Amino acid sequence: MWTRTTGGCDFWSDPDRGADDPDAVVFWAVDACAAVVELAASVRGSGLRQPDVWPGEVARREAADGAHILLRVHGARFQVWQPDGMTVGVSLSAVLPFDGAIAARAEASLRLWRLLESGGAVAVPLSRGRADRLAASLRALDAHLDGASYRTIAEAVFGPRRLAAESWKTSSLRDVVIRQVRSGRRLMNGGYRRLLAPHWAERRSGLRVAVGVGFVG
Repeated sequence: MWTRTTGGCDFWSDPDRGADDPDAVVFWAVDACAAVVELAASVRGSGLRQPDVWPGEVARREAADGAHILLRVHGARFQVWQPDGMTVGVSLSAVLPFDGAIAARAEASLRLWRLLESGGAVAVPLSRGRADRLAASLRALDAHLDGASYRTIAEAVFGPRRLAAESWKTSSLRDVVIRQVRSGRRLMNGGYRRLLAPHWAERRSGLRVAVGVGFVG
């Protein structure tokens, strides 16, 4: 609870901080933010066991609509909502309503599962160099699909003067552009899914929880 020292109302978060401030403690409603993971008692009696200790920096809020938990682990944020409150040891499942946000809710549930399964480690983000290479590949593919030749793409990327320095047919820049287009095409044809695979940071020896993500009707 954040309290003004000069009077006024109390707030759950400092009202002078924006909701996108990484240091702000903001509990989003599940209907307003698909990244909130709703957990309920599992009807199958199997799956994630309610942990007594959550990984990372933890903020809690007990409210009339249940328990809200905000986790911050190595810069990543996770929010959990348990309408029935928290009971240590109870088996839990993720609640995924069949609405327009189901894909985003499923992704958020998997992020939480990966966090707990890894013992608090989080996925290593793409390096700046790899991100730049992926972006260049997609830009080259976009131009190629729009009808641009490899040479036209190379001129746009490297400049006409650099292309004039060597024969186009044997130019190393020609090979670079061709590889970029091929790489972009692989990404377009499903290769992007590999970016979602977990590449975990160093595993820690702390919390390890077996997690089951299921549908609760």
